[in-house]
Amino acid sequence: MSKGLGRIQRGCLRAIEEYEAAGKRPTMLNIASEVYRVSPDRLSEAQQVNPAGAGLLQKGLASGHGDIRFASEGPR
Repeated sequence: MSKGLGRIQRGCLRAIEEYEAAGKRPTMLNIASEVYRVSPDRLSEAQQVNPAGAGLLQKGLASGHGDIRFASEGPR
């Protein structure tokens, strides 16, 4: 099993970075929508409850409740 980040996790981090560069704080729904390239209302339940996003939280690469941000950043 790979110890690095998977395609979906890398996509999640890229989405977080893009939102934050625009001065916005994404939600998991925003991130999933970006990663799977569908509008939020077209996401399947499995896509909305994406374990890759949870993995980023567990690995300490992202943080937040409701809004997601890079873990290295403090509260805003």
